[in-house]
Amino acid sequence: MIKRFLHFILAKPLLSLLLLSILIRLFCLALYQHITIFPDSGGYIDLGQLLSDFDLSGYNGQRSPGYPFLLFLAGNHLKIVLVLQFIIGIYTTVLVYKNLLLLKFNTVTSFFTALLLNNFLHVIFYETAILTESLTLFVIILIINLYLKFFENGSLSKLLLLSLAFGFLVLIKPFYFFLPFLFYGISVLKNFTIRTIINKRIVILFFPIITFFGWSYINKINTGYFVPTTFYGINIAQNCVYFAEKTPDEFKTIRDIYLKHREIAKKENQDVAMSIWFAYDELEKTTNLSFVDLSYQLDRFSKVAIRNNPVDYLYQVVCISWVDFWKVDIYWNYNDFKIPYANKMLIGIWYIQFALLQLFKIVFVLLIPVQLYEFIIRKKISHELVFTVIIFVTSVLQAIVTYGTNSRFSYPFEFIMVTVVLLFAQRKGYLNRLLQR
Repeated sequence: MIKRFLHFILAKPLLSLLLLSILIRLFCLALYQHITIFPDSGGYIDLGQLLSDFDLSGYNGQRSPGYPFLLFLAGNHLKIVLVLQFIIGIYTTVLVYKNLLLLKFNTVTSFFTALLLNNFLHVIFYETAILTESLTLFVIILIINLYLKFFENGSLSKLLLLSLAFGFLVLIKPFYFFLPFLFYGISVLKNFTIRTIINKRIVILFFPIITFFGWSYINKINTGYFVPTTFYGINIAQNCVYFAEKTPDEFKTIRDIYLKHREIAKKENQDVAMSIWFAYDELEKTTNLSFVDLSYQLDRFSKVAIRNNPVDYLYQVVCISWVDFWKVDIYWNYNDFKIPYANKMLIGIWYIQFALLQLFKIVFVLLIPVQLYEFIIRKKISHELVFTVIIFVTSVLQAIVTYGTNSRFSYPFEFIMVTVVLLFAQRKGYLNRLLQR
């Protein structure tokens, strides 16, 4: 019976992926019946409304317009946004499957890996939330797809398509501005000569540069600060939470209020990483600064704190922020399920999925030095190495930039981490032996 079912779904793998992904999402939605709003959501909703009004004058620059553009397309109706995110999630599953085929995995491995990864509960519940993660995941998977198909020998128009995808990714989350430069740098190293330093693949930088600096210029007009997001000061201040007291009296007001709310967070067993957010209202009231000016002052405060305490900052980056990148988390409102006890059933499923995904992430981290060692020995830049370098650099840069919800930075790369582990297992013959059993 099981063999018949497997034969049936694998006879038409794309159709099966679509149907199963739809059914799983409808099942979870029937249990949840809720659109999840987080503190981050408000900024996206506000910008989505401004885009609908075709008027960005005076906008405070808190968010970039990539994700709010999705809200704009939905007419700022959150139920339509949820439907669009489900559609995006389902198509992401198909792209994952196609990417695995491009990497020479067989149909069975590709099908079940795509089905499993893109129907994990945290994937589905990101799709019920007004957060960037579902759209970010889709664009990154699309970038990998275009990279595998066109990057090596693609025409200029195909490379411009890849550039457009990178540009939209930067509009969703400006942090990823480094990513196309990293891809291009790796391509230069792959067959390095002086002549290949500048090659046609440089066009992938075109749209990311336009979107990053273009949006920063709009923020300059509206706020006076040439930045992709005015959250920059608050983000870097989060990385100073454990050594904020080691700052000069020039920043006494910021320092004392920050420390006050850090200690309150500890006593009330709240997330210490969010201390600067807990302190924000008091900081704004005491300093009488606007959001953008307060962010600028927090940026100055943080740079002094980091410069004066490099060892503390290094410990924060390596031992806390970087480690948190490799964690697995789920974003839902656990107590808001419409069907009684559904949350208890799903949390049991999530614990199993959590353990499996966390295991893959740990194995991936252990493979990083192995990949680098093999590169030194073999002098060959493989897809495994490219993906490993991209994720490792991302993990380091996000740790340098901020502390708090770091696992959200790793979420869009979880598919690639699992792929690297599977590529390694396939190359070593472990995967074939496992499938033969």
